[in-house]
Order: sequence, then structure tokens, then C-alpha cells
Amino acid sequence: MKIGVIGLGIIGGSIVKAANKKGLAEYVVAYNRNPEVTEQALSEGTIHEAAYEINDSFRDCDIIFICVPVDIVPLCVQKLSAIVGSECVITDVGSTKVNVVNAVREMPLACTFIGGHPMAGSESTGYNAARHTLFENAYYVLTPFSDTNKAHLNRLIDFITALGGLPVIVEPTVHDYVTAAISHVPHVLASAIVNMIKKLDGDDKLMHTLAAGGFKDLTRIASSSPVIWESICLANSGNILKILSEFEEVIRSFKEILRKKDSGALTDFFGSAKEYRDSFSERKIGSLIKSYDIVVDVEDQPGVIASIAGELSSYGINIKNIGIINSREMEGGALEICFYDRESQQSSYRILKSLGYSVKIK
Repeated sequence: MKIGVIGLGIIGGSIVKAANKKGLAEYVVAYNRNPEVTEQALSEGTIHEAAYEINDSFRDCDIIFICVPVDIVPLCVQKLSAIVGSECVITDVGSTKVNVVNAVREMPLACTFIGGHPMAGSESTGYNAARHTLFENAYYVLTPFSDTNKAHLNRLIDFITALGGLPVIVEPTVHDYVTAAISHVPHVLASAIVNMIKKLDGDDKLMHTLAAGGFKDLTRIASSSPVIWESICLANSGNILKILSEFEEVIRSFKEILRKKDSGALTDFFGSAKEYRDSFSERKIGSLIKSYDIVVDVEDQPGVIASIAGELSSYGINIKNIGIINSREMEGGALEICFYDRESQQSSYRILKSLGYSVKIK
């Protein structure tokens, strides 16, 4: 199988890394706007050919993944349609689907286009943030046309399943409304909260200094690419505005409860949210931003980070991030360690427990 990838950011990069790690393609060709990225992928062996534009290098591909901002996807499809054969499947990974599907529907394509959106990602961006485990146990939404060739659809489904994803067929309009609620508006709110703290913080930067684990967890996604989120918000503005109106109503209702000092209503508000949130299963729903962390109780002394990192390294465990928790609000330890996957998280938990550390999985 020959695979093509347009755009080697975190999603495109993870596709080629997973395909290489799992042996899913005999040949992988990729194009990226910055040629240094494709050269890096070529030197690492995750791709076989670096294309310097969308050209004949993609001609014989069985599947091509377009991994660029959603407003550029239709142009890429148009360029590819003049190159590839009728058996090629072109798909995208954009966070909005109606705009892309409607644009492509108007094109006289000889090949097959199937809209796609992996419900996986990270606050980090770029090829260096990509990893072969990104799609494991994460929903991967597909939005085929009603007359999409079933054999072509099954080819894409099989490939996504081999990546570790969980393919789900969804109507484009439903997809865009759902993602506005569970992804796009939460990102807007995370960024709004960060901007609010920036505005309210004094010259002493006390808020910035004391921002605790809960605040950082809530606003983690605000570190994502501004360019990508500009494109997403413009493409799905109608649904985002609808959901924001619903959120405004929730805030208005809460403000009224607080003004009345209605303790029963406050308990119900937080209790209802806790009950619903506790019902979520990360493995079941395939969260948008996965986090595999542990918190370790340690004494704040020289060498403690190096000691623990060295222990885990000796077992071949790759650490994503490690650091001292400066505020202990709602935290059960002094050292937080982040991993790329659940297996590393679970293994590290067992190893550190066996060494006598007090460890908690976040």
C-alpha cells in the first residue's frame, strides 16, 4: 500500500510514525510547507519520499491524508484530483466537516473523498510532538457521502483501525454541532479564562505564580496553535455561537443562584456536574486531549527529579514532561510526571510504588 500525507504536523506526523511503527504501508510520500520537516521525517525513516509540492509523487497512492487547516483542504483536494487515479481515497483530518464536504461535493472528482476527523490531539503542535500512539483507542469520525464506494470506505476504515483508532460514521452536520459543544467552545472558554487572568493579574504577577494544577489542567488546550483555531472558529462559527449562547444562559442562571445565596441550588449545580463528569470513561469516548499523568509525593531536595527520571529511564519509559508542583491545591504529591501513553503511566506507577514512593494516577 502507498500512503500520501499532506502536512506533517502532530496529526500527519503521527500518521506516518504509526504507519512506520506498525508496518502499515510499503511506501509513504509526504509534503509539508516547511521542507525541513519532510527532510527530518525522511532522515528518521518515517517516510520514503519527501515531495516539495503537491505533484506526481502522489499519483499511485491508495490513501492520501490531508492534514492542513480546514480552509485549505478543498484546494488540496482539487490539486490532488488532477493527479491521482480513480482507486485513490482522499481524506482530511479537519475539525469541521460541513464546509469541507460541501466544497468537495461541487468538484468533479474521479477519485473518492471521505471526510475525516480523528478525535485525538495535544496542546503541543508540529512534527516533533507527533507520536505513533496518538490514535490508540480514540474515536476517528468519518463522514462519507451517501454514494461513497463501499470498498474504498472499507479500505480507509481498515487503515484507521490498524492505526489503533475507532472509526465512527457520522453526518457532517451532526459532527460539527457535537464538536462545537465538546471541543470548539471549550477551547474558546479555556483561552478566555487565560486572557481574563492575564487582564486581572497585577504587576507582581501573583496570579501567574500561584496558578495551580486545576487551573493549568482546565486551560491546557489554550496552548494549541492559534492559526488552526482561527480556521476552525471561522468554519464552524454558527454552531459555536449557538453553544456559546447556551453557555451564557448557564452562567446567567448561576449568577442568579449566587446572588440569592441559594446553598441548595449551588450544591445541585456542582453535584450535577460532578455526577456527569464522573460518568465519562476515557477509554470509551476517546477524549480529544489525552493526558497520562502521575503525581508522586517526594521531598523537595536536590536530585529528586533526576533520581526518579533515571529509575524510569532504566526501564525504557519515555517521559513527556516532569516538574515540581509549586502549588499543592487539589494535588496529592509534589512531583507531576506526564507520559505519552497509558502503558507508560501504569508501568511507572507500579515501578515507583515498588520503590516505596507514594504515587497517585491523575
